[in-house]
Amino acid sequence: MDGRMIAAYARFGEVVIFDTTFGTNEEKWALGTFVGFNNFREIVIFGAALMCDQSTESFAWVFDKFVEANCGKRPITVFTDQDSAIGKSLEQVLPDTKHALCVWHIMKNAQKKLCAGYKKKDKNDTGLLGEFCKCMFKYEVEEEFEKGFKELAGKVDKKDERWIKFIFDCKEKWAYCFMKDAYTLGIRSTQASESINSDLKNYLSCKLNVNRFMDHFERIVDAKREKEIKSDYYMTLRKPKVRYNIPILCEAGDVYTTNIFELFQKECELSGSAYIESIDGNIYTVGMCNINVEEPSRKSRQVVWNRDEQTIVCSCKKFERVGILCCHAIKVLDREDIKNIPPRYILKRWTQDANDDTVVDREGRVIEDAMLEVRNRKAQLMREASLICDKVVHDESLFQFVLDGLRFLLLQVEERDGNHDEDNSNSQLENSLRLKKKDGDNRSKRRKAWNENLSRKKKDNGQNILNSQSLIRPSNNLSQDITEEHFGCYGNLEDIQYSLIY
Repeated sequence: MDGRMIAAYARFGEVVIFDTTFGTNEEKWALGTFVGFNNFREIVIFGAALMCDQSTESFAWVFDKFVEANCGKRPITVFTDQDSAIGKSLEQVLPDTKHALCVWHIMKNAQKKLCAGYKKKDKNDTGLLGEFCKCMFKYEVEEEFEKGFKELAGKVDKKDERWIKFIFDCKEKWAYCFMKDAYTLGIRSTQASESINSDLKNYLSCKLNVNRFMDHFERIVDAKREKEIKSDYYMTLRKPKVRYNIPILCEAGDVYTTNIFELFQKECELSGSAYIESIDGNIYTVGMCNINVEEPSRKSRQVVWNRDEQTIVCSCKKFERVGILCCHAIKVLDREDIKNIPPRYILKRWTQDANDDTVVDREGRVIEDAMLEVRNRKAQLMREASLICDKVVHDESLFQFVLDGLRFLLLQVEERDGNHDEDNSNSQLENSLRLKKKDGDNRSKRRKAWNENLSRKKKDNGQNILNSQSLIRPSNNLSQDITEEHFGCYGNLEDIQYSLIY
């Protein structure tokens, strides 16, 4: 762990995904990674550990040292696979932390156990897998879950009864009726961590020793951080697109990051289909109009609004799980003529200013963000450049004048930058690559323009090892998780898609 990982965990470490992967080094040690979501709901790495064995004692030691390195801060929820050693170690080290299981792994096992040999009675029969999906995602009351699971258990083959019993015994870690109050940020699986594991396996070799492995791992971490810098940078260029000019949405666009604003805007749109069924004191019953007759009707929700304390609680528990207000709560706020989000319901971890607070390590030293000044400079330059662009794009002469000026300015920057002493930087690069320095090769060289370097990189076909981003295969689905809405008829796991939020 480094300082930036500690700072990231201090800001975004309420929910942690822990997963292990193999085959990344010649010692055959397992790599355990701690990851989560930042304020853009993108992957952020909190730490990693190489483990020579996967015993309960080893996992307990890793979790204990992880908490110790983070000043004793313990996560609210931890997602893992079904490894019994991990479960036992979490009970020992983090007894007050909610332990949740990856539903993706459970569904894959369920498909193997429940689909083989089962014959559907008619076209409306969703099969055993469909019944299991209802137990996992649909039932909100524990009594409904118990009844549905009991019916399911009576239909499985005897050879699968052991697995059914094991899954039932850990139902508190995966069934919706037990997880609806858990703070998960909308996560239901460890797919985010496994995407990083996929990068590790694709770009790390099992022949690497530990030292070389750590060098490559740091490059992967740097690539993830560069993506965060880009998201922060693009956010300064353009504000989220507000589709409706209403105060609560305009406020959300000013405080939330782009991805979170889109989720909140979707809830605002759904609130337009909501209606107040009844009012009993400060308790509102909110229903939803079923526009699409083919979709199942949405359940009515109970919303409790306290005007004096400015608190609102919905029975759907979306805010408690994800950290943004639901459409039912937004409907009640509109009914009460509240045009802004109550301050307590704007979580800083989802805001544009989430990285602005100061973080100290366990020795009381302030952790400096080395890239913060870089982000601020880039944002300032792009704001000024954006103003110039808006003024000249509609005038050909002004456009050509600015374009020529920028090209001349680029040449001056390259010339000035090329006069700097390059001996130290060249030496550091050679040491990092463990290359032998050639005798007499101390000549100062002109730095090439950005477009020259770009063309050379294309010729290299991504083989330039100095470019850390070329080691990473981009993925657009890093922050996507499974939901019950995409299981269709609950019968075919291959048709499962991902969505951003549960």
